[in-house]
Amino acid sequence: MEQRVGVIGDWESIAGFRALGLSIAEVSTADEADAVLNAWAEEGFAVIFVTEALASVMGDRLADWRLRYLPAVIVIPSAGLKPFLGRHELRTAIRKATGIDLIGQRERAQRDRQERDV
Repeated sequence: MEQRVGVIGDWESIAGFRALGLSIAEVSTADEADAVLNAWAEEGFAVIFVTEALASVMGDRLADWRLRYLPAVIVIPSAGLKPFLGRHELRTAIRKATGIDLIGQRERAQRDRQERDV
């Protein structure tokens, strides 16, 4: 069975993922998100990324989805918002998958460049 990956949230945050071959669904309410999550779970999606803005609207509903083994539901930063939860979760997921803190390395490199420029 083919393992698929999807992204749900606002259009500005998810549109670019289509170019990477991921399925996308533009939603703005918790009910719409639940409908997509249910449909994609039945279709066998392995990973579903949810934008941080949508995650805040979903509240406890998202917590229920995240307790499941599959699909893995991961919060990612939303376009136009200062990332907090999504950035932390993305950083943790990358670290678990690769064993490397890629986001932390980038942040340290940026700080080092700024210190050299001063």
